[in-house]
Amino acid sequence: MRWCAALVLGLLAPRVDARDEGPVQVVDEVVVRGPEKTRPETVQAYSRIGAGDGVTPEELTRVERRLVATGLFQEVRVSTEPTGPDRVRLILEVEDKASWVVAPTFALSSANVGGGLLYAENNLWGRSKKFATAAQVSTAESGLFVGYLDPNLFGQPQLKLSLEGQLRSDRVDEYRAGAGQEDPEVVRRTRMNSASIAGEFGVMIFERVRAAAKYRLMLIDAKPPSDEEEVTTEAFSTGPSQRDTSLRLMVGVDTRQNLHAVMEGLNIEGSYEVSSPGVWSEFRYRRFGLLYRHGLRLLEQHNLVLRGEAVVGMDLPFHQELVMGGNSLRGFLHRQFRGDTRLSFTAEYHFPLFTVRSLSFRGVAFSDTGLMLWRDIPEDGQLRDVNGRVVRGYLPGTEGGLKEATLAQGVGGGLRLYLRNVVLPLVGVDVAYGVNSGEFRFYLVAGVNPS
Repeated sequence: MRWCAALVLGLLAPRVDARDEGPVQVVDEVVVRGPEKTRPETVQAYSRIGAGDGVTPEELTRVERRLVATGLFQEVRVSTEPTGPDRVRLILEVEDKASWVVAPTFALSSANVGGGLLYAENNLWGRSKKFATAAQVSTAESGLFVGYLDPNLFGQPQLKLSLEGQLRSDRVDEYRAGAGQEDPEVVRRTRMNSASIAGEFGVMIFERVRAAAKYRLMLIDAKPPSDEEEVTTEAFSTGPSQRDTSLRLMVGVDTRQNLHAVMEGLNIEGSYEVSSPGVWSEFRYRRFGLLYRHGLRLLEQHNLVLRGEAVVGMDLPFHQELVMGGNSLRGFLHRQFRGDTRLSFTAEYHFPLFTVRSLSFRGVAFSDTGLMLWRDIPEDGQLRDVNGRVVRGYLPGTEGGLKEATLAQGVGGGLRLYLRNVVLPLVGVDVAYGVNSGEFRFYLVAGVNPS
C-alpha cells in the first residue's frame, strides 16, 4: 500500500519544477480587458490572482489555462506591465463566447429515436451562472428538464451548486439475455413515469480535491407491462406513486480542464449513495461507485480520453438498476443490458481533421467494453422490500453470478463538430461495430440530450 500513499500524496502536492523558480513579481493591481458580457470581477475570480499576490511566468500560464477552462471565452491572453521594481500590473484580456443558444436536439440510435428543443445560457448576468431547459420526445425517453448550475458560488470558484428538475416518461424494454444476438428480442416492455428534483453542493480544495453531496427526491409511477410482449408479469409494483429519495456522497481528485476541444487531466473519485427512510425514502438500497477519467493531450491537438467505472448496487429497485448499451456501450441497443453490478472501460482517440474559420471538424476512434451481471437472484425471481412490496420482478430464467455475466465490446469511429465561439458542441456522429453480434449500429446526437 506504500505506493498507493505515494501516488495520492503526489497528486495532492503542489507542482514544483524548474520553471517555478523564475523571478517572483508582486501584483499591484489586476486589470480586465475585452469582455462584453462577463463581469470583470468574475474574470478575476477565475484567475485566482489578486493585488498583493506573487506571480511567476509559470503562474501566468496557469492563469491562462484556468480562464480557457471556464468555457466562457474563445480567446484569452494574460500579460503583465511593470509598475516598479519587481512589481507588475496583471492584464487579463478575454473575448467572450456567445453565451446562449436555442437549438434542436436529436437522438438517433438503435431503440431510441427522437428529438426536441433546448435553450441554454452559459453566462447568466455575466457571472458564469448556467441555466438550461429542454423538452424531448423519443421512442425510449421523453420529458422536460430544467437545470441551474453555479460554478462560482459567492464569487468563489472553489464552491459549486447545482439544482435540477425533470418530468420523464420512459419506455423500458427488457431483452432476452445474451450479447451475441443480431436482432435482440424484447420480452417485456414497461412504462415508467417520474418527477424529480435534486440539488448538489460541491467544494474544490487546492484545485485538485473535490467533494460533493447530492440529495434527490423522485416520485415513481409504474404502469402494467405491455401485453404485446412475451412476459406480462410486473417488473415493478404498480399502484400509487412511490417516493424515492437518496443522498449521494462523493470525494476524489480532479485535475481535468477542458481547453476548447481537448480535455486534459485526471479524475479519480469514489461515491456512496443511500436510499432509506432515514433520508425520507420509501425504498432501501445502496450503491457504491469508483470512477476513473483521464485526458491526455498528444501532438498539440490530439486527445486520448480514457474512462473506467465500477459500480455495485445492493437491493436496487427496477427504476434504479444499472444499464448499458447505446451511447454508454456503442455497438448495442439503447439500455440493452441490465444488472446490479457493472464494470466498464472506454478509450477514445480524438484528432483534428480540418477547420473552417471557427468551425472545427474532429475525428474519433473508440472502443467500449462492458461487463454486467446480477450478483444474486431470489429463488422466486422477485425482490421485495421490508414491507413485502415487489420492487423488482426478474425475467423468467434470469440467473445471478459471475458465470452468467454479460461481457460486450463495441469498436468504431465518429465525427465531432465544434464552434470555437459557441458554448456547446454542435454534432456528434458515431458508427459502432458490436464485436459479439457482428452488427453495425449508428448513433447521432445533435445539441444536448437532456436525459
